[in-house]
Amino acid sequence: MPGLLLAAALALGWLPTAAPGAQPHLGLTVGEDTDVDIVRYPAAGDYLMLWLAPEYGFRDMHRELAGRISAEGIEVWQTSILEALFLPNGAANMRLLDGSLAAELIVRAHARSGKRILLAGDSYATLPVLEGARQWQRLHEDDYLVGAVLFTPYAYASIPPLGQPPEYMPIVDATNIPLLIFQGQDSATRQRFDELLERLRAHGSTVYTRMVPGVMSLFFESEPTPAMRDGVAPIPRILKQMLPLLEQQPVPRDPVPIRSVETKGSGVDIYLRKFTADLRPTPIELDTIDGQRVVKSDFTGRVTMINFWATWCGPCVEEIPSLNRLRQKMAGKPFELISINFAEDRQTVARFMERVAVDYPVLLDVDGDYAHRWRVVTYPSTFVIDSTGRIRYGVNAAIDWDDPDIVLKLEALMN
Repeated sequence: MPGLLLAAALALGWLPTAAPGAQPHLGLTVGEDTDVDIVRYPAAGDYLMLWLAPEYGFRDMHRELAGRISAEGIEVWQTSILEALFLPNGAANMRLLDGSLAAELIVRAHARSGKRILLAGDSYATLPVLEGARQWQRLHEDDYLVGAVLFTPYAYASIPPLGQPPEYMPIVDATNIPLLIFQGQDSATRQRFDELLERLRAHGSTVYTRMVPGVMSLFFESEPTPAMRDGVAPIPRILKQMLPLLEQQPVPRDPVPIRSVETKGSGVDIYLRKFTADLRPTPIELDTIDGQRVVKSDFTGRVTMINFWATWCGPCVEEIPSLNRLRQKMAGKPFELISINFAEDRQTVARFMERVAVDYPVLLDVDGDYAHRWRVVTYPSTFVIDSTGRIRYGVNAAIDWDDPDIVLKLEALMN
């Protein structure tokens, strides 16, 4: 009997709840044979938010916010396109999605609910959201798509070599739908946020924005922080207020032509990379974790390493022991290691350093301004400056800094 009940439920497109309190799962078959599992947060209103998972999947705050949004009368469907296609999580696979599955989900969501559809996504889910909207525009002449809401969007085609500006995926320059963006104030993308907005608005898109203070992203921690909860609190109310405004800007019937761009590939490093960008060392004037003012304007006379990092960055933390060992090996030599923490307050960094030994000066770039001046896109990022004051190497990843070959290269720069 239980088997018959389950079969009947599956035939109706429903899956049983996974646990008490979990929302009902909706199973859809999209295309010929793609099974899509959707977690549904029902509501009685006229709108449905189709929320696509980011490259790392959904976390507790995604689910919590979805519940709060549904309480405001906006139904929410959360689903992972990568999971439906049996693709591993990751930004690289998000870049491969062409938007066709997302477009079909828009159609199915409207057909099943009768509601007007708002797309949503954070981080690299920006790409299937925008691609899906464009594919829908290309294939349909209906008017039930309202637009999209993005949370701290990422749309880089790849991580560029250190010091070089990032390339954006072509969909950024082929978007003309109404958008609402919640941008994390402490995100590494904030310094290029104006550039992203300019490109998104180039074809007439109305883009409303709101800066969320005190967070890199609303979802970056598996366990929500107090700042994340504070940032999330007003969002359901804002969404409810903004939906009529978004609807005043109808989604254009015709999509923007998309250009073909050959990207340069990933600039993530696994070793010292020769620095080729047109950038000279930028003077530094920042406080250390202990409140001491450090002024650095002359980079000659010694080899200097400038390391940008953050406590939430796993690779940054992993490379700290090797940086400690490198500094020990360089004791007594014309060498200096300066660490600059990106956009975190003194208390956060101090608590981290109580747990993790950091044997070199840590400067606080509280507003992220110096990371922008040094054109940092990802973390960790490390600049190696020779004794003449010229940047010779750049590394935008974590590496084993006390590797003998790296030590020899650094020593060679001292002459």
